[in-house]
Formats: sequence, structure tokens, C-alpha cells
Amino acid sequence: MNEQANIAKIQSMYAAFGRGDVAAILAEVNPDVRWVNPGPNSIPYARERRGLDEVRQFFDEIYANVEVTSFEPREFFANGERVVALGTWAGRAKPTGRSFADEWAMAFTMKDGKVTSFRAYEDTYAQVQAFGG
Repeated sequence: MNEQANIAKIQSMYAAFGRGDVAAILAEVNPDVRWVNPGPNSIPYARERRGLDEVRQFFDEIYANVEVTSFEPREFFANGERVVALGTWAGRAKPTGRSFADEWAMAFTMKDGKVTSFRAYEDTYAQVQAFGG
């Protein structure tokens, strides 16, 4: 796929996230994917995952633990099979009721039109505080 098609694919995955359509997201992910959302144990969805079942758990844990109040992908860059998105998000940690907001960068590697790896980069301090860490 070309770079613009890869960006469009990631944009469609973000739109699916906004709708809560995990099946649509997983349809764009390679079964052997490596999915990394780093952070301390106090963030319920933060850890490395492998494979579709674990990625599904990632989204289940986000929806179970966060009321997302905004999610805004703002810029997209592609270089070959690599797509990087920059944006912001905000939410409320359901276990504590505390709010957080931060900026993020997310990097995707694509192969044959499917996501083979994902890694988020963000300052998780606000999330740790929201979850009571």
C-alpha cells in the first residue's frame, strides 16, 4: 500500500475507536501484532500485548476503565510502511472519577495493509494521578 492509503487506514481505525467498534479496529490488525502501550501497573491498560486476543483486551480495558471525553488525532506522517499520528486525549478514570488529559504520539508499522506493530508515546503522569497512583 502507498503512504496515503496507510494513513487512511489508521484514520479509519481512530474513527472506529470513537464509535467503540473494536471489531473494525481488529479487522485492520495482523494476527501476530505487537501492541505496546507503556506505563506503570496503576494504569489498567498499560503493557505490551501480542496477538488479536490481547489487543481486544486492551480496548476492553480502556472502555471499562476510562470515560473518554475527547480523542483528537491531529497530524499524520507516513514513511513507507510506517505511520505516526500526533494528537491529544482526555478522560475520566472510572474507578476514581478523576480526570486526565495529555498529548500523545502513536507509531504504527504496516505490512500488506495490516498493522503489524503499534507503540504509544505519552506522558502518563496525568493518567497515573487519575487512577490514584
